[in-house]
Amino acid sequence: MPRQNIVSKDDLIASVVTGLRTAAVRPNVLGYVPHAKQEKFHRYSKKGRLYIGGNRSGKTTAGVVEGIWRLTGKHPWAKPPFIATPERPIRGRVVGVDYPNGIEKILLPEYARWCPQSELYGGTWEKAYQAKLRVLRFKNGSTVEFMSYDQDVDKFAGTSRDFTHFDEEPPEAIYNECIARLIDTGGPWWLTMTPVEGMTWIYDRIYLPGTEGKVDHIAVIEAHMKENPHLNQNEVELYLSSIDDPQERRARGEGKFVQLGGLVFKTFDPTIHVKDPDSPGYIPLDELKKSDWKWYCSLDHGFNNPTAVLWHAVHYSNRVVTFDEHYQDQWTIDQHSEAIKKKIIEHGRAPDIFVCDPALRQKNGITGTSAQFEYNKLGLPFMLGNNDVNLGISRINQYLREIDGNPPHWTIYQNCPNLIREMARLRWKTYTSKKVASQNNRQDAIHKKDDHAPDSARYFFTMLPDLAPDKEDEKKKNEWRQQFSGSPNGANAWSPRVDENLVRERRNRNNPARTEWTAVDDSIGYF
Repeated sequence: MPRQNIVSKDDLIASVVTGLRTAAVRPNVLGYVPHAKQEKFHRYSKKGRLYIGGNRSGKTTAGVVEGIWRLTGKHPWAKPPFIATPERPIRGRVVGVDYPNGIEKILLPEYARWCPQSELYGGTWEKAYQAKLRVLRFKNGSTVEFMSYDQDVDKFAGTSRDFTHFDEEPPEAIYNECIARLIDTGGPWWLTMTPVEGMTWIYDRIYLPGTEGKVDHIAVIEAHMKENPHLNQNEVELYLSSIDDPQERRARGEGKFVQLGGLVFKTFDPTIHVKDPDSPGYIPLDELKKSDWKWYCSLDHGFNNPTAVLWHAVHYSNRVVTFDEHYQDQWTIDQHSEAIKKKIIEHGRAPDIFVCDPALRQKNGITGTSAQFEYNKLGLPFMLGNNDVNLGISRINQYLREIDGNPPHWTIYQNCPNLIREMARLRWKTYTSKKVASQNNRQDAIHKKDDHAPDSARYFFTMLPDLAPDKEDEKKKNEWRQQFSGSPNGANAWSPRVDENLVRERRNRNNPARTEWTAVDDSIGYF
C-alpha cells in the first residue's frame, strides 16, 4: 500500500500564514483596488483606450489586470452595453517594447503577480506558460501571446484576436497589423504608455481625436505620477527634480506629449494667439481692408510636401493678423496660382507685397525657368524673401511675446489650421540617440518635418522691423497712409511685373547670325 503524504497541522498553518503575507505584500487580481484613474480606464466602454501617464502612474498594472479579467471572463464592468467578454475562451495579445526588457522584465512578472494560480492551466505558472511559444494558458481554455516591437511586422499577421494590449508606444505598422486582427471579433484594444518619444503618430492619430471628440470609439485617460496613491510623494518630487530637461520632466511626470528637442516657439499658445469671430480682439476682414493695414502674401513652395501660402495684414503700429491660408500638396504651380487668385477675389483686396522662399529662384534644368518666374508669369509677383532661419525665428518670437503687459503683436485666425498645428509642434532637431545627445550641446537646426507654414511665415516676418514699445506714432501713421493713399490695394496681383521685351527671341549683338532666348533675371525680384 503506497505511503500517503500527510500534512501536519503546523505545516498547514505555516502555509496559510505565508500565503496571507504574500497576498498582503503582492496581492493578486482578487485584491486589486484600482485608484481613480485606473478605475476610469477599466470602466470605459470604448473600443480603443489610451491610458497615457507619467512613470509609475499605474498604467501598465491597469492594462495587465484588464487583460486578466477578460481572459478569465471575470471583468466586473465588461458587460453590455460595454464591450462584453465572450463566454468562449479568449485569445489575447500583449505587445511590449522588446522581449528581454519589455516582456521578460515587466509584462510577464506583472501577469505572474496579478493572475491567481488557480486560474492558470495546471494550477501553476510553470505549467501554464509555454516559454518557447511565449503563450500563457488558462484553465478555461483562454490564451494570451506575448510579442514585441522588435519583431518583423509580418509576425503580427495571422488569425484573429479578442483583444490587444500595447504597452508603451508601438510602431505604426505594428499597430495597424494588430488592429486588423480585431476585425472579426470586434474586440477592444488599449495602449498604456508614457510619451517619452514626443509628439509622434500616436498624438495625431489617437490622442487628439480622442481628446477633441472627433471620434466616438477612442477614450483617453491621462494620469500624473502624483495621482498614484501607492507612491511615496517625497520620492516622486525627488525624482522629478532630478530631471533637468523641463520637456522630459513633463513627459515622465505628467504624461504629457512634448516635443523632444524643445519647441521652437515656446510662447505660442492657441488660447492667446488664435482668434475666431467670437473672440475678444477679433478684427473683421472689412476693418483689415482699411488703409491703416498693409497686406502681405507669403509662400513656401513644394510638391511632394505641401505648398503653404499665408495672408497677413500689418497695422502701422506693427500689429500683425494672419487671416487666411492655402495649404496643399501634389498640385502644380498653375493650380496653386488659381487657388491664390480665388482667395484674393474672396478677400476683395490684393496683397501689397508677395514674398517667397529664395530657393524658388533656382531654374529647372529642363524648362530653364524657375518657380518664382512661373508664379510671376501667372500674375503673382512674388519677390525673394530672406532665408536667415535664426533671424526669422527671433522675429516671430518677438511678435508672439507679451511686451510690458501688452497683448502679443501677432494674431492668427482660426481658419489657418495648418499654421496653428505646425506652430504648436515645430521643434529643434534632436540627435539619433540619447547617448549622443548627452555628449553634445543641443542642436540649433530645426527638425525638418511639418514646418511648411512656419517657413512661409518666416519669409514674411524677416521683412518686419524689430518691435519697439507700442506707442501711437502720428508721424509713422501719416507716412504709412501717404505711401498707400494713391493705391489702396498696393501691388497689382493680376499684372505680372515682367518686361515682355526681355522674353523674346533676339539677335546676339556680338554674333548677328546667332539667336538666343533670354528671360527675366528672377534672382532680382520685381519690386
